Amino acid sequence: MLAPAPDRLHALLATAARVVPGLDGTIGTIGEIDGIDDGGGRGGRAWSEARAEDIAPMVRHLGAHVPEAGAHYWSLRAWGLHIWQPVYLGIVGVHCCACAPDLSALSQRTEAGGIHGFRIAPHTPRLGAEDDGLRGVARQIAEGWTRLHAQWRDVGPLPVKAAGRLLADCVLGALLCVQRERTDWDAPRMHALGQRWLEAIGLGGECGFLAYRDGSGAERLALARKGCCLHYRRTDGEMCATCPRQRVPERLARLAARDGP
Repeated sequence: MLAPAPDRLHALLATAARVVPGLDGTIGTIGEIDGIDDGGGRGGRAWSEARAEDIAPMVRHLGAHVPEAGAHYWSLRAWGLHIWQPVYLGIVGVHCCACAPDLSALSQRTEAGGIHGFRIAPHTPRLGAEDDGLRGVARQIAEGWTRLHAQWRDVGPLPVKAAGRLLADCVLGALLCVQRERTDWDAPRMHALGQRWLEAIGLGGECGFLAYRDGSGAERLALARKGCCLHYRRTDGEMCATCPRQRVPERLARLAARDGP
């Protein structure tokens, strides 16, 4: 049963927190900041309107704590932290709640080391068919990441190709989370949805799904990434199981071992 209009946003936030652990948001006017910040934190702007001075503390923090990883890693890591919440919230809304939130109403609290939750201004997410919601949310994401990337150029090295590919990973990662709720989504459906989302955002072909069997023989999907997150450059890091620097057979073997019984 769909929530009535006044409760729709509350229902969306509750569903998002359940489907995606760590996706924790509150309702409030953009510009409000909770708590006391003593680490260079900033907030008060929509996620896609963040400026260089909002972003730079995250990049500097990463540079101080993992200097060996290099500037490209610092910038890419900070980018991933900044984009994932609006992407996941929009996709959960469309596919779990049959509604499209206004992502321009979402702001994030940025602190030196990362982002801690989000705030979304009171509004009634638009009800509609999944196709309509997909197009509307995808348009907001497409417009938002383009604006955001323009600010990133003043902070650190972040090639547009790398930024787009990490965003594509994020979109398909959100679909994998939602698949746990949508038992009607089989592999063909997932491939089709992933392609539709990425094409609608303008990132067609920048990520995909890799089919594999886990240790018990069950068929599963993982990200078929096109870009590397550079985590292996950290002294405490290694290549992810789905890192595109590895050949596909090696990825499949690592995925099977990770998800074995």
